[in-house]
Amino acid sequence: MAESLPPAWHQLPSRTDRHAVWSRAAPVDVSFLHPLALLGLAAAAIPALLHLLQRRVPPELDFPPVRYLSAAERESARRLKLRHLLLLVLRTALIVMIVLAAARPLVPLRGGGAHQPTAAVIILDNSPSSGAVVDGGLVLDRLRVAARSSLARTTSADRLWLMLCDGVLRGGTREALLAIVDSTHSGWQRLDLVQAVERAARMVDAQPLQGREVHVLSDLQRTALISGRAAVPPGVRVLALEPGRAVANRGIASITVSEGAAIIALSGSGAGGNDSPQPVPVTIHIGGGQRDRGEIAARGLATLGSAVTVSLPAQSLAPGWWIGEAALEPDELRADDRRPFTWRVAPPARVTATSGAGSFVAAALAVLQEGRRVSEGRDVVISGGEASPASAGAAIVQPPADAALVGQANRTLASRGVPWHWGQPGTPGSITAPQVPVLDGTPVARRYRLEGGGGGGGGGGGGASDGVLATVNGEPWLVRSGNVVLLGSRLDTAWTTLPTTPGFVPFIDALVNRIAIGQAEVSSAEGAPHVQFRTRGADTVGATVFGPDPRESDLTPATPALATAALGGRDRAEVLSANDFAIERFSGTRRADASMLLLILALLLAATELVVATRTR
Repeated sequence: MAESLPPAWHQLPSRTDRHAVWSRAAPVDVSFLHPLALLGLAAAAIPALLHLLQRRVPPELDFPPVRYLSAAERESARRLKLRHLLLLVLRTALIVMIVLAAARPLVPLRGGGAHQPTAAVIILDNSPSSGAVVDGGLVLDRLRVAARSSLARTTSADRLWLMLCDGVLRGGTREALLAIVDSTHSGWQRLDLVQAVERAARMVDAQPLQGREVHVLSDLQRTALISGRAAVPPGVRVLALEPGRAVANRGIASITVSEGAAIIALSGSGAGGNDSPQPVPVTIHIGGGQRDRGEIAARGLATLGSAVTVSLPAQSLAPGWWIGEAALEPDELRADDRRPFTWRVAPPARVTATSGAGSFVAAALAVLQEGRRVSEGRDVVISGGEASPASAGAAIVQPPADAALVGQANRTLASRGVPWHWGQPGTPGSITAPQVPVLDGTPVARRYRLEGGGGGGGGGGGGASDGVLATVNGEPWLVRSGNVVLLGSRLDTAWTTLPTTPGFVPFIDALVNRIAIGQAEVSSAEGAPHVQFRTRGADTVGATVFGPDPRESDLTPATPALATAALGGRDRAEVLSANDFAIERFSGTRRADASMLLLILALLLAATELVVATRTR
């Protein structure tokens, strides 16, 4: 407590809490755009020097006319001295006003006006979601207007950068950045606003200027602000434009082709109501634009947040790479209504089943051979645990029916370099197989635990699909290592109900044509929708499908609290309406140019000096 104070001052008064800091007028802080011009203030001494040089001492002569003049001079001496002093002050002040006006002083103001030199980064988020139509206009059009307004407020003394959805900081003059803003269209890359603001804040903080601001012009998608919190240095202001209202949207998130069907997943957002999402039609086109291939179309109904499976006419698809496109009906965001996809239709596998493979496998292969999905050959050999011929390519191996032969089968696998082996019997359960959907939920009564798999691939090298493909009770049941595929159970009704299900023949089809031989890798990337193939010599070994990030389909805007916290916190960032944004930008260093006022004062001083000098004469 404070010392030497009455006791009454040692307690807080019982009244409403007030601000710890009293609001009072800030001290005047004047800066100059051209401070070197202040050297001209030395010219203010010129009038005083001229007055001193013009001062004359008259000769002393004692005769009647001189005595008369001396008496008259003494009578008007005070008036003459005042006039000369006034002329000296007026001329000195005139020079000072002209020099100060040339230095262009800036004084702080609460309203509009110029600002002192500022480092500013304008983040114009032209990611795919900016192409959404809200209230009859594009979101990007509203953001471009705000970006132009911010750039129009800058001067030649400011340092400016512009960041688009590609995350590149573009420095330049106001005119150059305005030209970029005018030519900006919705892009295909997603912008992480948290990382973008953090980079922009570091850039302006490194500049030797008092003003440091980051202007965020974005639709403030919730999905773009959930990656953390931007680290904004002290002294950097982050101003974000308030997003518009939420609109409903549906987009195609992904397309996967497997076992003669296209699995299409949708993503998007609602308009803020509690209505359940309604199914929407999805159309796929295959082969359009490809030489010597007719177009194939199929349709299905999909619901937001779920996937729809559309069957493909496998008999109509010749071996080779196929390109397709899935499309939705147009909505508020057109960029995500279409997405391409590609997959490779392998030629029918040449398959042989040994006697130990079982009758169910033989029957399934007969059906597939009749449908021209497989043919006779030794590219793939399905066995029941016995040793495969040395000349065999891929091998699909079931555990032996006799438990006494498991050890011998494990030694055969080890001789081929396969790190997996059959262990002790496992408990019954159901199959979980995300990569082979036809197996999901199939009961398994008998099985061996598949153990090992330390990472090596055997018999011909690893592939993109190496590893565990299906599990039972969390333990491997179907694995692939190189060109060897192991099952934890025999394909027999005494071990599993799989042979009696409708998915058994499609499973054997996938096993011999995709899993055993290996599937060409198809990856995805952000960019304008198209398909790019990867080649090795004359062979096509894979493909990359480009399209918008699925998270761009969710147009739900972040709440002001979430946006403020993600962009640096309440002490660094503000989310403002359009009017408040226009007022607050550059307001931390807002100044008014006082040079015009000084020139007016100089003109008044010159007129006054002219009048006084004329009357003096």
